[in-house]
Amino acid sequence: MSTLKSKIDDIHQFEKEKLCNLLESEYVDLKSIFDEAESIVDSSNTIYDVLLKILQQGNNVREAALSGILCGKIMGYIEAKNKIELDIKDKLFHAFKNNM
Repeated sequence: MSTLKSKIDDIHQFEKEKLCNLLESEYVDLKSIFDEAESIVDSSNTIYDVLLKILQQGNNVREAALSGILCGKIMGYIEAKNKIELDIKDKLFHAFKNNM
């Protein structure tokens, strides 16, 4: 559903190491958080649903915070994309209507 792929591969190696140190986890765990965040947003419609699913995962506070940030990033991207699409459709409709 989401076209933004919040992939761990898009982050520089130094940043990955800092995140792993901050979360006190391995790279595999970090990758899992990114993947889970994307699947949460794909399967949820509301902020409540997203938050509930993050809390149900049983992550520690740091991992839950990162997951929440990633979900917010993905949701913001989707919302902005949809708004831009609607604005373009409205402008095209008005331009077509005014040409007739």
